[in-house]
Amino acid sequence: MHRLLWFALAIPALCHAADISLQAVRHGDSFEVEAAAEFEAEVPVAWGVLTDYDRLSEFIPGMHSSRIVFRSNHSITVDQSGEARLLFLSFPMQVRLEVEEFPYERIVSRAIEGNFKELLGAYTLEARGRRLLLRYTGTLTPDFSIPPLIGTILVRNTVKKRFSAMVDEIMRRQRLHELPAVAPSGSGS
Repeated sequence: MHRLLWFALAIPALCHAADISLQAVRHGDSFEVEAAAEFEAEVPVAWGVLTDYDRLSEFIPGMHSSRIVFRSNHSITVDQSGEARLLFLSFPMQVRLEVEEFPYERIVSRAIEGNFKELLGAYTLEARGRRLLLRYTGTLTPDFSIPPLIGTILVRNTVKKRFSAMVDEIMRRQRLHELPAVAPSGSGS
């Protein structure tokens, strides 16, 4: 029984079941990105993943740390560090985000410190029956140089990896949420 449970949890994690659409456009030094995915998940489960700021670095590629430094009502300050990579190139990212939560509908963040001149992002959640439409829109202007020929590719790849990881974690937690409670074994009869 335990082997079957482990197998059921491990196999879906190996495959990516949600189709993700992504666009990234460069305007001078700035980039605009949009990502969306529709998949089976409950809004509260997705909300729990999106707002799990202290654990984001456990499942988001290239994120080395993420921690809440201040919280008040629906406003949170989060410090994050990591890197964006493409082939042999690496670009460090350090940011302090001011995050506003509009429970179960939208999360809006903006950089207030770090190596971005501008970083604005928003996640929106829309229930569609048993399915969820998750969208991310963002505008970013790095405070470091990204070569023109690879900039859009770097941003697109980084956003796709991170958004995909977020979707995968939501789906993983949704599967755990749907598992029936297992009664403890080994008690005497």
